[in-house]
Amino acid sequence: MKRPRANGSVHEELSRSSPLAGAMRELHRRLRKSDTGHEHLGTLDTYLERGRRLLHAGRFAEAESNFILAGDSYAQSDFHIGCADAIHGLGEVYGAQKMLDRAELCFATAKWIGTVLRNNERTSQATLRLGVVSRRQGKLSKAKELLAEALQIYTKMGNDYGCINTLYELGRLYLQQDLRVEAETRFSEALQICASIGDNQCADMLQRFGSLYAQERQYSKAEELYTRALSAWMSLSRNTERALTHRQLGDLYRDRSRYTEAEDHYKQAFTIYPRIPGLDRVIMRDRLAEVYLKQGRYTEAEEHCTQALKYWPPEWNENTSQYRAGTLQKLGDLYWTQGRYSKARDHLTKAIDLTLKQDRPKAGVFRELAGLSQVQGQYSEASDLFTRALSIYTSLKDESNRAKTLHRLGDLHWRQGRYSKAEEYFTEARAVYASLGSKFSHAKVLFQLANFYQVQDCHLEAEKHCTEAMALLTSVGAESDNAEMLCKVGQLLQQYNQYSKAEELFTEALQLSALEKDDSSRAKSLWKLGELYLRQARYSSAEESLTMALQIYTSLGDYLGQNGAQSSLADVLRSQCCLVDAEAAFQAVAAFYDQIGHSLGAAYIKCKLGDTYRQQGKHGEAFKLYREAQNLFEKCNYIPGLADAAFGLGHVLRLQGRYSRVRSCFFEARNLYASIGNQIGVAEATCGMGDLYRLQGKYSKADESYIEARSTYERVGSENHPVGLAGAICGLAYIHCSQGRHSEAHSCFEEAKSLYDGAGNKLGVAETFCGMGDLHRSQGDYLKAEESYTEAQTIYRQLDHSPGVGEVACGLGYLRRMQSRDLEAESLFNEARTLCSEEEHGLSAANAALGLAIVHLARIECDTAASDVRKALAFYTQADVLPSKARALLILAQIRGLEHHDDESVAYIDEASAIFSQIGDEKGVSLCREHRLHLAHQNVETPTLASTKEQHVPAV
Repeated sequence: MKRPRANGSVHEELSRSSPLAGAMRELHRRLRKSDTGHEHLGTLDTYLERGRRLLHAGRFAEAESNFILAGDSYAQSDFHIGCADAIHGLGEVYGAQKMLDRAELCFATAKWIGTVLRNNERTSQATLRLGVVSRRQGKLSKAKELLAEALQIYTKMGNDYGCINTLYELGRLYLQQDLRVEAETRFSEALQICASIGDNQCADMLQRFGSLYAQERQYSKAEELYTRALSAWMSLSRNTERALTHRQLGDLYRDRSRYTEAEDHYKQAFTIYPRIPGLDRVIMRDRLAEVYLKQGRYTEAEEHCTQALKYWPPEWNENTSQYRAGTLQKLGDLYWTQGRYSKARDHLTKAIDLTLKQDRPKAGVFRELAGLSQVQGQYSEASDLFTRALSIYTSLKDESNRAKTLHRLGDLHWRQGRYSKAEEYFTEARAVYASLGSKFSHAKVLFQLANFYQVQDCHLEAEKHCTEAMALLTSVGAESDNAEMLCKVGQLLQQYNQYSKAEELFTEALQLSALEKDDSSRAKSLWKLGELYLRQARYSSAEESLTMALQIYTSLGDYLGQNGAQSSLADVLRSQCCLVDAEAAFQAVAAFYDQIGHSLGAAYIKCKLGDTYRQQGKHGEAFKLYREAQNLFEKCNYIPGLADAAFGLGHVLRLQGRYSRVRSCFFEARNLYASIGNQIGVAEATCGMGDLYRLQGKYSKADESYIEARSTYERVGSENHPVGLAGAICGLAYIHCSQGRHSEAHSCFEEAKSLYDGAGNKLGVAETFCGMGDLHRSQGDYLKAEESYTEAQTIYRQLDHSPGVGEVACGLGYLRRMQSRDLEAESLFNEARTLCSEEEHGLSAANAALGLAIVHLARIECDTAASDVRKALAFYTQADVLPSKARALLILAQIRGLEHHDDESVAYIDEASAIFSQIGDEKGVSLCREHRLHLAHQNVETPTLASTKEQHVPAV
């Protein structure tokens, strides 16, 4: 509607005004350059209203054209109020695009027009917006003056809504200056006015306050304000605004990981928006997809992302293209998680195409695509993409992202073994993190530098970097009031074996999240505490924490968190030897990961199931699962998983007696653990190598391995890894036993048993009883030997552990043979042979076969004895189990001697003697001399089977 012409004096003053004249010249210049082709249709207000609608829709170029047309038309008509509104609209367009200098000019001009015309409404609006622009420009003093001026005008006018809006902006200004008390005072004043005039009059401000409190992590306050705004919009029947508030509530719940509530609000917003393809409705699809991704509902996430891409409007401006690029990235992440790498690459490449004009988003996609290339082993391409991202961040002077990219480049070169290049990038990243005061990231890169120096055998330098990293993390933990950050610091400290400090931080995070009513952080704190307790073998505490975490995750609808906690609970069951229950729990989690196509999660659970089957003696099934997990980890290039799979394979191959491949598995695991700074993993792999060396009679190497592992466990605290420490000590006990150091062996077995008992590890307790049975048997203390074997047998039967029962039967069989109770011995050896198949438990089956050969030899059943001993000898030879091979050769020598094949008998004795000499077993060498003397005197009696009394039965 056309307004009356202004009076002459005002018109002349406006025409002479340099701010207005400059603005008008700019409007005319841009109008002449514009190619809109619009005709003056309808009233002058049409352009103004259309500009506002386009501004709201984010179509900035079209909004700008309409505001220019409106301003030009109003100027030609001398309608200065309309001209001020058009210039104000242009200011909003430029402000939304962060073109702050232009926005400042527009708002200053609009303010001047309002002042000249004595129009307080326009003056106050422009003054308020000018204050906001000044705050965004960092001109804080000027912003404060302008906002105070706006507040004064609104107060004088009695405009409550304007007062609320200005107090809100003043509060934001004080927050920017970190004056939180003053900010909260302004916010309280504004909310008091809201309460006095009624929510229906200021619902939009309630929304804005809700957003602000959400940013400030005052979630309860934000939730209250959003709920009030939602109620107001419902009573006013304002559906568009109601949908927006549902969306904001959804965002609030999403950020707090309350996914069920977030989904509910997003769905309500989705339903309210018009049932036609449009920006708001498409954004809701994108939001729902994000929630489904967080929940692990990948099929639904993929469907919504695909629909969002289908209905995204044309790229009206950079914002909408960035939205579309974000959706492509989500799909890329989803396909990456599922191991569908070609589709992931395709979508991430499309996202790059959409961000060509937007440097920062483009750099982010470059970095993500580089990560994918790294996973696929395409290191050259990954390096190129990281370098391109680094170049962009450097040109933008974005130091935070520059440091992260340098860090990623260092990691890339580290994985390729290019250590000097990795050191160069890590050192540069460290310098940037230090300059930014980013202590957590600084500590992470220091730990990686420590790993580098450790690998280079620069131990003092490594220790120096570790100490500096620990100091930084301690500082972060002391300063932070953020539960999520406390959890991150705790996890990193736990990774580097600082368990007491980690526990303190997890507990603090738990208390803080409970105080803030942040269920997601509370669940994570409980989960991490539970895993810490599990490492320390504090099983009841672990079970309590993990059960609570599981309940919270379930209530939040966080399926990934729920299954993660369930997996940790299954680990508690496995560690307590409740293997059937653990197997069922792991299989349920595995089914979930398989269903959603989460390749890394599936690989992790396959490893855990492999551990469970290995403990149950199902070695064939365990081997298959470890190999499947290894293949999946290789596809993901996931170093910790590859280390775990190699370690599991080494164990199961040893138990199957496939020793030729065991050494390479343990060495691979050890190197991988060392590359990521996992000292406990290195100790476990070293202990595995000790087991192999011991069984092969390489006692000095075995001794070194066990002592090295024991030293590591004791350095990080015996209370933190009692089971690992017990394993190393148990290995030392077997070495002492094999070399006749009986008192040392007994002391070690007792110490290991105490540790296993304290940790509630029944399998470990049974193993030490079995070892003590072997020890007492070798000392001729048959009563104590039988007591120890019976204790072990009872535990193994309680656990339904067939291989363990078979091991005990074998040990008891040797005991009965030494007691000359051959019928019982034969029965026990046959039982052991039945329970321990050659394919699954090669060493145990061979030991049982050798025991049967001894029984048959005592009866002078030479053919049967020879058949049995040759079976055992074949295994010992291919597995390179030298001590047992030498003993089997002696038994075979006795058999051939009885059959008067003296030359063969001497040859077997000499071969056995050479092996005993090689492994440093003087008693074995002496035994061979004794057998040669028997042959020399042509003694027709069965020689004393002294060698059988030394037979060692390896434990599980």
